[in-house]
Amino acid sequence: MPVDPVNAPFPGSPASAPGIAGNGAGCGLALGYLVFAVRKPSRWERFCHDMLGLPEPVSNPDGSHGYRMDGAMQRLIVAEGAEDDLAALGLVCEDDTVFDALAARLRGMHIPVEEGSPPLRASRRVQRLMAIRDPDGNAVELAVGMEAAPVPFVSGAFSSGFHTGRLGMGHAVLVSHRLEAMEAFYTGVLGFGVSERLATKVGPMDIRGIFLHCNERHHSVAIFDMPLQKRMQHFMLQAEDVCDVGMAFERAKLAKVPISLNMGQHPHPDGTISFYGVTPSGFDFEIGAGCKEIEPRGWQPLHTTVTSSWGHKPSLRLQMKMAASMLASAVKGGSRAKQ
Repeated sequence: MPVDPVNAPFPGSPASAPGIAGNGAGCGLALGYLVFAVRKPSRWERFCHDMLGLPEPVSNPDGSHGYRMDGAMQRLIVAEGAEDDLAALGLVCEDDTVFDALAARLRGMHIPVEEGSPPLRASRRVQRLMAIRDPDGNAVELAVGMEAAPVPFVSGAFSSGFHTGRLGMGHAVLVSHRLEAMEAFYTGVLGFGVSERLATKVGPMDIRGIFLHCNERHHSVAIFDMPLQKRMQHFMLQAEDVCDVGMAFERAKLAKVPISLNMGQHPHPDGTISFYGVTPSGFDFEIGAGCKEIEPRGWQPLHTTVTSSWGHKPSLRLQMKMAASMLASAVKGGSRAKQ
């Protein structure tokens, strides 16, 4: 009897594991929060307030600051650290049933799991938490029960708010030179599905990538193989109103926030209208709207060679950064070859 590729059990997991469906077909996860370790928290505070339009942060027991973008107490968590990069990717389970099924599968696959301590749970403002590492060493925190804020979310910069809810917050794009291993982890272990595969060229640079979904969002996580030194390439916040995106673009220019990609639109089936700028830590942020949702059950991965239908023209700053990264990677590769 042929195996159903949508509902097949994960490798090493019991076929009857409740609350989890295979290949991203509603696997019960969402991108819940992102944790950044940054050298200059004060610059991030100004950036989150002035550029992203987020309210004053909450202070957490571990010294980090949490920024709201909806009814959850925090979505962006900023802690002081030398990395100036991603510190943890927070994936939130739909309920305890999904969390328990995921924990059982991880044990069955002999994947090392670190139970979240009470101080860590308090700082992340979740009821339950366990942490694992992906093949690149990124911390992936699996949580359930995000703390709700006591008052409604209000932003003077994003009057209609952000599109979150059960789909979680926007998306995160990671940099990796091990696409196959990372895909196997996020799909085979965590249950994501592949929305699209990217193979394109930007000038002399070849870029490959995968876009991964865990619910109706076209992608909650994407992974790009490109010559960058950071773990994070960019994170995206989805506004409810495209007018708020245009106003954010104007605000960025007035505030002299470095722009990486000008206003543009991603091709079908994503359709997001957005722009990209630079965070105080050097990796990018994206603000967009008009994102189309997909039906994950039975979704067949698409293949694309373009990232934009129109616009998204790279700034001179980005072109120079990419050229410098390519040169650094070539020098590093040559040094390894001589050893």
